[in-house]
This record gives sequence, C-alpha cells and structure tokens, in this order.
Amino acid sequence: MGSYVFGVIAGFVLGLYGVVLVASGPRPGGTLISVGLLLALIGNTGVPLLVRWLTGTRLGAMIPLIGWTPIVLALAASRTEGDLLLKATATGYLFLAIGVLAPVVVAVLGRARRGLTALPPVMERPRVPSR
Repeated sequence: MGSYVFGVIAGFVLGLYGVVLVASGPRPGGTLISVGLLLALIGNTGVPLLVRWLTGTRLGAMIPLIGWTPIVLALAASRTEGDLLLKATATGYLFLAIGVLAPVVVAVLGRARRGLTALPPVMERPRVPSR
C-alpha cells in the first residue's frame, strides 16, 4: 500500500516540477534544452520502474500517472487572466507525450512478478525412471 501512495505522490511532484521547468534550461546556439523534458524522460521512467519493482505488478508502473496527470492538466489549462504554464509548443507537447508514454512502456515491457498478468512458473513433469 505504501508503494502505491509513494507512486502517486512522486507522480504529483514530477508533474509539478516538470511543468514549471519545461521552459527553462540552457540555450546553446539559441536552442532550448528543456530541463522539464529531461525530468519527464528520466523521472517518468525511473519512478514507474521503482514502483513496479516495489509492487511487482504492471499496475505499479501506471500508478505515478494518477498523480502526474491531474496536476499537469490543471497547470496546462489557461486561466481567465491569461496565465499559462505549459504552452502549446513542441516542447510542451513532447513533455505531455513523454510523460504519458514512459510509464506505459515500463508497464508493458518485461514480466511481472505478481498480479493478474504474472505467468505461473513452468512446472517440470516428474521423471519416471526407465528400466
């Protein structure tokens, strides 16, 4: 249970910091290297891997999205004053795509140790001694 709570809280924090940091980062040659994109790539892959390892289920990899999605969508919505944190740019769309697809890829790849999608271990037939 604690692993799932950790996943939701970590997803919330990743979404909050990711949206804030999408527009920041070094600009070598005038091209932005977004810290938020790097956070989405590394964080939204690492946290689902950790939660999947802690829980042993494929569902564990998807749990961070429960915290990540609402905060990102709330911060991406424009307010009546015109304030907007996540702009409709290529960087913003890449942040959304990487943030959603990374946990899905972690959930799909590999075998689960437990849960409904875990395959039972292959049992060998007992050998009958031959005469």
